[in-house]
Amino acid sequence: MNQDNTGNNQEQNDQEDEDLKLYPHQLPLTTLFAWFIGILNGKAWEHLGLMMNPETKEVKQDLVKAKVAIDSIEFLLNQIKSELEVEDRRQLENILANLQMNYVERNSSSQKTEEKKEEQPS
Repeated sequence: MNQDNTGNNQEQNDQEDEDLKLYPHQLPLTTLFAWFIGILNGKAWEHLGLMMNPETKEVKQDLVKAKVAIDSIEFLLNQIKSELEVEDRRQLENILANLQMNYVERNSSSQKTEEKKEEQPS
């Protein structure tokens, strides 16, 4: 009799686990946008040249791609901002602000480097 109960409990637990699994089409839009923001955040850091690409093990700067990722984060955040909890909104706004500040810093140092190259006689 114990085996039947154990078997039934296992089946019930398996069904509960299956019910708890969420697939992307079942998630709220705010959750999906937050995931996208997280992915874009990592790519932005890579393209700023501040993080290694995990696939190539290289650090390369591409400010055009970094700007696209940062602007996309800003757009997504603006779409869900009113639906987020205060702490979640602050955290995402801080992520965006850090990226924007680092972009400005990297962009200005890149421009200075270009200006120095132009000033040097060939």
